[in-house]
Amino acid sequence: MDSNNMADTLIKSLLNMGFIVHRYNAHSTSSIYLKLDYGVACGIRIADHPGKKKYRYRFNIIKNYEGDKVILKNGLICYFYDFNELENVLKAVQEEKQNKIKKYGLNNYKLYMQSEKEENDLFKRFKQVKGETSK
Repeated sequence: MDSNNMADTLIKSLLNMGFIVHRYNAHSTSSIYLKLDYGVACGIRIADHPGKKKYRYRFNIIKNYEGDKVILKNGLICYFYDFNELENVLKAVQEEKQNKIKKYGLNNYKLYMQSEKEENDLFKRFKQVKGETSK
């Protein structure tokens, strides 16, 4: 399975779970980036290589990943998974969303999504995925 297949499989499951998913395919690498619920439920990086140190994503799915499963990077907890751990990723992402809804309340969670949708220029580059998961 390559990054594209992993992203398509993951996106299908995330959409079925009720997430709003935005996708960005990197131009210079094979990395694929997903933002969930306008970033309120964090982001996922899918790749076949390690990432750049200056960028941080809550969830990282790296082909043939071997290493620490949880890393603290500049105050952000980052989780790392191999391509064969899709179910673990889905569970962790769902927990992230539920924890934020518990913390902020459902109405505030929705307000944060609306605010990100309107104010974050990132979503001019990231494209919302509806039913189709290919490029």
